[in-house]
Amino acid sequence: GVNDGPALHQADIGVAMGRSGTDVAREAADLVLLDDRFATIVAGIEQGRATYVNIRRFLTYHLTDNVAELTPFLVWALSGGRFPLALGVLQILALDLGTDTLSAVALGAEPPSHRLLDEPPVSGRLLDKTVARRAFAVLGPTVALATMAAFVASMVADGWRPGRDFPTGHALATASGAAFMAVVIAQTANAFACRSASRWPGALGWTTNRLLPMAAAAELAFSLLAISIGPVARRLGHAPPSWTGWTVALAGAALLLAVDAADKAIRARRQPR
Repeated sequence: GVNDGPALHQADIGVAMGRSGTDVAREAADLVLLDDRFATIVAGIEQGRATYVNIRRFLTYHLTDNVAELTPFLVWALSGGRFPLALGVLQILALDLGTDTLSAVALGAEPPSHRLLDEPPVSGRLLDKTVARRAFAVLGPTVALATMAAFVASMVADGWRPGRDFPTGHALATASGAAFMAVVIAQTANAFACRSASRWPGALGWTTNRLLPMAAAAELAFSLLAISIGPVARRLGHAPPSWTGWTVALAGAALLLAVDAADKAIRARRQPR
């Protein structure tokens, strides 16, 4: 009512009823319940926390990808241009626009966990030490390692050895295709790893976010078309990987899941009980 105005104004969070409350109470309140149901407060808190967590998932996923895409350019620049560029600009655009977008959207639509309201209130920044460490020190370097390993392994399979001239032509295009697919496959695994900062993907259930498997399948299909259709592949500057390139790319995804699981287990042991 009208007399509740001062109390609502002084409260940490003043709550007023939208239907039965007075105009004075609604003006003084920080939160207005349009349906006059206190259960709406709980639902609002849950959605707010879910949005916060989903943005952090989105950031971790994209920052990890940025590390993997920047590494080939750093290697090329630090070598003075002598080491071949594993990924070109058009390939980076294809990765960012054609493969990463769907998984990022699916992570942003992750439904709230049933344990979300049991956790302490969140008050930190979106981009904090946990997100930065996972993206720049754990997941990002792992995807970058898988990318460069697939690139080098493909060149070695085509006969290149340290000290010799780097391959050109089809051999280089095949190695670049291996690096491209290594990023796609590792980022597919990374999307599932980013669903939680503390639990491995299987513990969350594979059907709780139905958008993510569909997004992953669509991204893999897009990437396969990008390396299989001749004119598109030539425009992007790559070719279908060799068996060696495929093997290393798939191993990179397995390595990422293993590193992610180990990191989460180590952090769980360090947390006070």
